[in-house]
Amino acid sequence: MVTDFLRTRLMEFMQHHRGRENAIPRERVLFYMQSWEPKMDDRRLRELYASLPLCACADGLFLAKCIREVEEFRDYLSKKSGPIIADRRVKIILSFYPKLRSSDEHQGGLF
Repeated sequence: MVTDFLRTRLMEFMQHHRGRENAIPRERVLFYMQSWEPKMDDRRLRELYASLPLCACADGLFLAKCIREVEEFRDYLSKKSGPIIADRRVKIILSFYPKLRSSDEHQGGLF
């Protein structure tokens, strides 16, 4: 139950960070989440967002606006964690936002 609450808070916070250009450093996300759960650490934060449609990059976390960003995230995560984990995370993103699959650059993405 607490985990669901924290996931909801995290997704609400991330609504302001759509698109790679609006990525927020993970440290800032962690600081925000500690206001809801003081014992939150980096490991718990990663476990929390592993089941959410969040992308990561060198600059931090963000919600994808188009399939290109999801593909770039897959490449980024494959190098860090391997292709199996990267593919699993992409499936999570696409299950939350199936329109990303059919979006393209000319349509302006999902959002």
